[in-house]
Amino acid sequence: MLFLQRLLGALIGVALLVAAFFVASVLLAVVAVAGLALWAWVWWRTRNLPRRPAAGAGTGTVLDGEVIEGEYRIEREVRSRNDDLR
Repeated sequence: MLFLQRLLGALIGVALLVAAFFVASVLLAVVAVAGLALWAWVWWRTRNLPRRPAAGAGTGTVLDGEVIEGEYRIEREVRSRNDDLR
């Protein structure tokens, strides 16, 4: 009986392994098709968007052909002890 149990256990194990590979391959195919469909939908929705000209590095922002330039400075906030009491 012990040999028969081992043989049956081995056959069931092989069958479960084959079933797991089958399920994994089906799931992989479904995910791949869904990803391809999502990519195609995004491409289709964005195909007619207007192309914006690339702005040069550090030249400012391009809005309808007009360049807006400017400078900025980061100022640190300084608090005194009296500010916390108010």
